[in-house]
Amino acid sequence: MTTERKANGKPFVHHHAAHCESGVTSALLRDKGMDISEPMVFGIGSGIFFGYLPFMKLTGLPISTFRAAPGSIFRKTAKRLGAKFITKTFRNPQKGMDELKQVLKTGQIVGMTTNMYWLPYMSERFRWNFLGHNIIALRENEGGFRISDPTYEHPMDCPVADLERARFAPGPANPHGYMYYLKSVNPRPDLRDACIKGMKTSCFMMLKIPMPIFGIRGMRFLAKKVIKSPDKLGFQEACRQLVGLIRWVEEVGTGGGGFRYMYAAFLQEAAQLFGSDELADLSKEMNAIGDSWRAFSVTAARIVKQRSKEEETFAKAGGLMLICAGREENFFNNLDKVVRKLKA
Repeated sequence: MTTERKANGKPFVHHHAAHCESGVTSALLRDKGMDISEPMVFGIGSGIFFGYLPFMKLTGLPISTFRAAPGSIFRKTAKRLGAKFITKTFRNPQKGMDELKQVLKTGQIVGMTTNMYWLPYMSERFRWNFLGHNIIALRENEGGFRISDPTYEHPMDCPVADLERARFAPGPANPHGYMYYLKSVNPRPDLRDACIKGMKTSCFMMLKIPMPIFGIRGMRFLAKKVIKSPDKLGFQEACRQLVGLIRWVEEVGTGGGGFRYMYAAFLQEAAQLFGSDELADLSKEMNAIGDSWRAFSVTAARIVKQRSKEEETFAKAGGLMLICAGREENFFNNLDKVVRKLKA
């Protein structure tokens, strides 16, 4: 933790977080007096998800997402906790920067969606064209802004020109200067109801979206493509696409496996809130599912590095994905049953 100052001189405590949007949302709520953990934000905001988006590409590779759409965690969490908030996008970059400066002068801190490639404090390893990275502007300083990026241990400085470029970077899912902040929070939120709504939505998104690329269906769809990829694409291209998938499982945001661990932490908190042994058991199962995704990554990495034994094949990697899909299907069906009992 590091204490900073906002434009009005009041303190802001910077916390390191596992994931950018849930970390930013938790920080915005804490700044308004609501002490809530990052896993609780992730669960209430229905952050856990899966989608395979072959029609959208980053660095020439299809997108696989293990979390809900950028921006949705903040909006759903704020609504379910009864907070009042503002969100804005801009056609004109100068207007977007002027608006940010004006809001900061009032003492508000402001969440923003950026392209992390253009954030100069990012190390080379992480500077790639990902347009969904969330950060907080704390105040304007000489030549730029003081930034709280929850994926870093300490706040950073960012020059004006770099922040403008990061906020308005062209490309798929252009953030258009998206910024958001809280006006007020409910001093007595119904945390139990918020948790139930969050879990219910997650169950729906994972089990019942009637499209083959989302939720459990999407996992199975992608797993079968992985199995067939050497024959359809050739070994080298199949490896290239597998590398992209490993990156989504292990690195992007918290990584697909990491998001499963975060959801397990949410369920552990919810189990205490509701006094529910069933939620506690489901928390353990979700931790085990996170381990299964990590096992997939190990097998996939061995294939790509061509250091694998004979049994390390694309068929095995896809089979591990199918196992993850089956476990998640059982998990969310069981969670749905528990949620129905909690509502009763």
